[in-house]
Amino acid sequence: MPGVTEQAGTQQSSERESSEEESAQREGSAEEQSSQESSSQEQSSQGSSSSQGSSSQEESSGQGGSEQETQQHETQQRSQQQSQQQSRQQPSEAPTERTQQPHGVDTHAPEGHRQRPPIDVGDLVWRIARILASVVRIVAFVLAVVLVAYIVLVLVGVNPQNGVAQLIGGVADAVVFAFRDLFLISDPSFAVVVNYGLAAVFWLLVGEFGSRLIRWLGARLA
Repeated sequence: MPGVTEQAGTQQSSERESSEEESAQREGSAEEQSSQESSSQEQSSQGSSSSQGSSSQEESSGQGGSEQETQQHETQQRSQQQSQQQSRQQPSEAPTERTQQPHGVDTHAPEGHRQRPPIDVGDLVWRIARILASVVRIVAFVLAVVLVAYIVLVLVGVNPQNGVAQLIGGVADAVVFAFRDLFLISDPSFAVVVNYGLAAVFWLLVGEFGSRLIRWLGARLA
């Protein structure tokens, strides 16, 4: 009987060990399954996040492309509107250019026989007045210079028989007028300086005021 009990006890202990091994194996397999499940969940979460990121990128790229398309469409519309406005303005400008042609010109006349435009009388009078004023001023200035030159020749004591001295003296005697004996001075050289100098100043004043008067008359008549 003791041998039977020992065998039974050994069998029971072996059964217990086998059951413990099975339970340990089961626990290990459960842990492996749980770790695999957790890794698969992580992979699925990463895939979902990557898919979300790609979808967001696609959405943003799609929005950017749509904005660019709208901008291009707007620029095309603006260019079309501008071209339409220019095409509308061109025919309207053509008649105005035709109407701006000078009056009195026959555009239908053959080349070489066109009528001349009318003369502007006011402009012609003003031009003539300017020319006359310039001539009066120049002539008066030249006469004043001749008188001053005669005074210098007298003071220097040039030869009166010289041709140049005779020419200058003759012109000076012709344009001195009543200033020749305006002041009777005992010194003849000083008398020439005073009298002929006053004549030179007179001619300068005549040239200045005469030219201004002619310009004023031309402006009034123009």
